[in-house]
Amino acid sequence: MPYYLPEDYERFDNVIEAVNREKPAFTVHVGDTKSGGSPCSDETVQRTWDSFSKFDHPLIYTPGDNEWTDCHRKAAGSMDPLERLSVIRDRFFGSSRTLGGGTPIEMSIQSADTTWGDYPENRMWIRDGVVFATLHIVGSHNNNQPDVPGAVEEFVARDKANEAWLENAFAKARNLDAPGLAIFIHGNPFGELGREWNPGFARFLGQLRELTIAFSKPVLVSHGDSHYFRVDKPLMHEGTARDSIENLTRLEVFGARNMHGVRVEVEPGSAQVFRISQLIVEANRR
Repeated sequence: MPYYLPEDYERFDNVIEAVNREKPAFTVHVGDTKSGGSPCSDETVQRTWDSFSKFDHPLIYTPGDNEWTDCHRKAAGSMDPLERLSVIRDRFFGSSRTLGGGTPIEMSIQSADTTWGDYPENRMWIRDGVVFATLHIVGSHNNNQPDVPGAVEEFVARDKANEAWLENAFAKARNLDAPGLAIFIHGNPFGELGREWNPGFARFLGQLRELTIAFSKPVLVSHGDSHYFRVDKPLMHEGTARDSIENLTRLEVFGARNMHGVRVEVEPGSAQVFRISQLIVEANRR
């Protein structure tokens, strides 16, 4: 969100105002700051920056596919996705600090390791002993799109970076004996129960499954992309269709026409650590 431009700018302001009233420690936007059919212009990028600046507390952002992956579409301006990705990185990820207002949170960034210098958007921070991390995983098959020039090569390289960063996040949680780990991505990697994994997400899901089982403490994976608010346990043990991994919870946030927020209360001393509730924006009810 905002998805349908320009009419949703006002509705996004309503969300920001509602979130600001909550006075959270921080907010995370999990990508798609526009629809895939609206222009990927510099003006749109600036408008997103202006909106993000209205949060009066720290804001963390991980990109969605509509900001860059889908920019080759005619409706989006027939622009070069990789050039647009470079613009997004330069505009929103030029420092290791949070966006928005308040006292900035200093974060670990993957690009501090020269091996992964192209990935400043992958970030990690710690609050009350709980580890939080973003991974740049997007919709449109995570850009594993053979019909788009350069897309598969970009996907393969970023997938390797995400593999290293996810391992890093779990290692940090293990070393700190963290009570829980929260991961924020854009794309919905889970599909529907009983369906095969999309090739763009298969490696990530296999790694996530292995690391989550070994960690044994609560893991929260938050994403957007498919426009349903839901909280469930969609990741299954290998070789089973219904045997869910109980310490992993998926949160898919509101988006598109449903412009609301989600409140996650973090209680490090509790058994589940993450308590999730809806933040319905009254001005945006339909």
